[in-house]
Amino acid sequence: MNKLFGNIKMSWPKVILFSLIAGIYTGLIMLVPFLNHTSFQDIGVSYEWWVVFAVIIVVNCQKNWEAMLKCFVFFLISQPLVYAVEIIFGDLTLDWAKSYYFNMWLPMTFATLPGGFIAYYCKKQNTLGAIVLGLGNTILAVMGVAYIRECRMDFPHHLLTIIFCFAAVFLLTFAIQKKKINKIISLAIPVLITVGLIVFTELTGRTFL
Repeated sequence: MNKLFGNIKMSWPKVILFSLIAGIYTGLIMLVPFLNHTSFQDIGVSYEWWVVFAVIIVVNCQKNWEAMLKCFVFFLISQPLVYAVEIIFGDLTLDWAKSYYFNMWLPMTFATLPGGFIAYYCKKQNTLGAIVLGLGNTILAVMGVAYIRECRMDFPHHLLTIIFCFAAVFLLTFAIQKKKINKIISLAIPVLITVGLIVFTELTGRTFL
């Protein structure tokens, strides 16, 4: 784990290879009919795995601008590749793929420019690093809560994704932050924000996802 989160030389060839593997795998897994609406295909419709992929890239970069650009290129290659595989080998139409990509994944791809720049600091062994990591953990925690609701309606579908989301919060925290106080901060932020969103949802009837 220590090597994966901070001790890999994240060269451009590795970023490109990583993006090709992630894109092709995701596209292929989305073609398996009996995996529809299960945890195995959640990688193709939501963000949790991609948050972890992005963290792996940025913590293995040496500069904030490098993290920003490599994270952006990773998404710029991998996401269109997902849809290309589904169109070529499946029955996904170009119009549907364009609609889904331009509405969901293209904005997310451009969001990695500031996101990757900021996320780079999650590996800093100080309060700033703990806060940045905590915000990243919040995305995973919120996704986990959202999938809990879906799982309750269609158990046990998405159960593995729920486990992954919360396990990833702890994995990232303990693999990246070394000081006890920083670990506490990185765990407290997603807990407080997620609980706050749950309370907000219950009081207002609105959803946060």
